[in-house]
Amino acid sequence: MKPVTVGIVGAGDIARKVHLPVLQSMGGVQVAWIYDRSEARARQLGAAYAVRALPTCAPADLPPTDVILLAIPVEARAAYLDALASGETGVLCEKPFATVSSEHRRLSELYPAHRLGCGYMRRFYDSTRTLRQLIAEEWFGRLMRIRIAEGNRSRGSGGDSSFLDTAQPSMSSGVLTDLGSHSIDLALHLTQGRDFRVRACELVLDGRVDRRASASVDLVTGADGAAVVELEYCVSWLDPQPNRLELEFERATVFCGIGPASDVFVGDPRRPAQAFRMVAPVRAASTANQAFYLEWRNFLDGLAAREESLISARSAFLTTALVEALHDRGRTTHA
Repeated sequence: MKPVTVGIVGAGDIARKVHLPVLQSMGGVQVAWIYDRSEARARQLGAAYAVRALPTCAPADLPPTDVILLAIPVEARAAYLDALASGETGVLCEKPFATVSSEHRRLSELYPAHRLGCGYMRRFYDSTRTLRQLIAEEWFGRLMRIRIAEGNRSRGSGGDSSFLDTAQPSMSSGVLTDLGSHSIDLALHLTQGRDFRVRACELVLDGRVDRRASASVDLVTGADGAAVVELEYCVSWLDPQPNRLELEFERATVFCGIGPASDVFVGDPRRPAQAFRMVAPVRAASTANQAFYLEWRNFLDGLAAREESLISARSAFLTTALVEALHDRGRTTHA
């Protein structure tokens, strides 16, 4: 069979450390080229993986491929997404898909759902699959509350000349969008959230950039939108967090770490040694590379079948909207 061809826009760390090795390990997939605004960086990465590096070109002049990965800052993607919309190419974007819901909606409506994805790879963790099943089947009764606390003491940027260090920082430079969108998406994905209400949000700002965010949110769930799950949330680059996800049900509390290898436990999170470890009923990813592999496999399968994948851009709309709402509420409170 003819291999699926993939082009990569962006020669940064995420392409170098994850996407390229994962794609080159997949049968039936060929990485056709790599492009970066820095030709030297594209050539260096291309040489390391034996992939053709493109010279400077406009988005509309990229060579045709079946799929294009946009592993570039969110602010730089619109020109590519606009240029590619009229063809048949599938496009997978690194998270977040957008920083404001209006742009998320505009761009996603340019494509049929199966052609446009956003890489929220935590959806493919072992722990995520387990938690989603026990929520849906109400193993411990109705889910009432989720607590997520993630982060550590870190500048969050400045270690190198990454996209986080810009002369004009934007929402994507802060902890809430860059790191926090992962766990916000996870909360919405687990609960199959249909809407939300922000009750409170506090941001710690470094100039215009948020370094810590804490919030209380009601997640509206259920087929009729009548059920509510409380979300207590904190993400930080300023202080150590438990890096834990807790789900409080009617009859038990379930908790796990935020990493791909985290086991799921039933018991008191304050006494983990006395908790019971659950065995995942359906195996998924227990490493980051496995999660990226499953992300790509799911998107490519959906593209071939012309069916919406688990990581479609449309499925991440509420994630963008909630992160945007938290920014708006937190900056108003801070002012």
